[in-house]
Amino acid sequence: MLEKIKNQENVIMVFFVVTLVSVGTYVVMERDVIDVIYLGVLMYYFVRFLRIRKNGK
Repeated sequence: MLEKIKNQENVIMVFFVVTLVSVGTYVVMERDVIDVIYLGVLMYYFVRFLRIRKNGK
């Protein structure tokens, strides 16, 4: 059961990293305000995910 949870966390981590890299690249090239806001929201939830993963809360 614990191994399944770790695999799901790794899938979520890969999803976040791929999404952040692709949106970050797009933001650097286009520099639209809505994309910068979207990138900020994604980064906020990524940091929350990392905190939950580390602390368990």
